[in-house]
Amino acid sequence: MKIAIRDLREEKSYPVDIKEIVIENNLYIRRIIDIKGDIAFYYNDNDKLTIDYQLDGIMVCPDAYTLEDVDVPFELEEVEEICFKEDEEGFLFKDQMTLEELLRNIVLPEVPIMVEKSKKRVYDSGDGWSCMSEEDFQNSGKDKIDPRWEKLMTYKEE
Repeated sequence: MKIAIRDLREEKSYPVDIKEIVIENNLYIRRIIDIKGDIAFYYNDNDKLTIDYQLDGIMVCPDAYTLEDVDVPFELEEVEEICFKEDEEGFLFKDQMTLEELLRNIVLPEVPIMVEKSKKRVYDSGDGWSCMSEEDFQNSGKDKIDPRWEKLMTYKEE
């Protein structure tokens, strides 16, 4: 369904019930699922086009450490004036948008930067690496000789 600005002369409401929107080329979110709510367009007292939405659903985001899918529920309720240029303040609306594009623009600013699964695991070692304290690190290197200076140890002055 396309939403055109020319159709928004009087108050118009759109019910939202979308199963899934796939987000491509984004590091912080993979898809939005089970989106339900309402979006309404109307002119406020200042004759500015306004968007009023109440939405809830689930954002599927990658875990910050394991990149596994993590479900992040959201509830959004907002009233914003619509702007048509990027340098203006308000909710940016292009001439014709599909409902999915509109929902993507509403939800993307709310995506968390980092998500972790609820059950935390300690990653203190892996394939060829391990975590250690600063003191342990300094003690491990005390007896080692820098390989660049190793030949000088065998040098004898004649």
